[in-house]
Amino acid sequence: MATNSKKTGTAAKIGVMTLAIMNVAAVVSLRGLPAEAEYGLSSAFYYLFAAIVFLIPTSLVAAELAAMFSNKEGGVFRWVGEAYGKKWGFLAIWVQWIESTIWYPTVLTFGAVSIAYIGMNNVHDAALASNKVFTLVTVLVIYWLATFISLKGLGWVSKNRRNGRNYYSGRFTDSFRYYLFSNRRA
Repeated sequence: MATNSKKTGTAAKIGVMTLAIMNVAAVVSLRGLPAEAEYGLSSAFYYLFAAIVFLIPTSLVAAELAAMFSNKEGGVFRWVGEAYGKKWGFLAIWVQWIESTIWYPTVLTFGAVSIAYIGMNNVHDAALASNKVFTLVTVLVIYWLATFISLKGLGWVSKNRRNGRNYYSGRFTDSFRYYLFSNRRA
């Protein structure tokens, strides 16, 4: 079996803005909006606190580790493996994998049930949300769509970042409107 180990072209890179939007999208989700609406605009403090205490230090550590091992590939496995040995490197990447294995179905199921409530008929929406076939099909479609996007690589994501910026800026605008109108009393 012959393999081609030559790399053609240069590695695709994403910009700072694309990386920032990807991280914000991972943290700010639709699931938390109803709970955040109870706090109104004061919930912005909690996002800033999380950014200062967790996101910024984590990004600095990741940037430092990536710079230290810039000539080697491997990510978390390489970082932990170089410091503590291959067994601990394997454990680190396995824990990351198992966390994703549990997280994706949970979040996608929540998203599928939320999608079911888009309609105007509450009885029909409740029936659709409790339909296991609908939930399964929606989860699988979104999962495989995300897998396809991941397989296309970072170059494809970077080319389409303009669409993502438009989506997320609209999402933030919608979130802001949700905060404004949720605090109004009838």
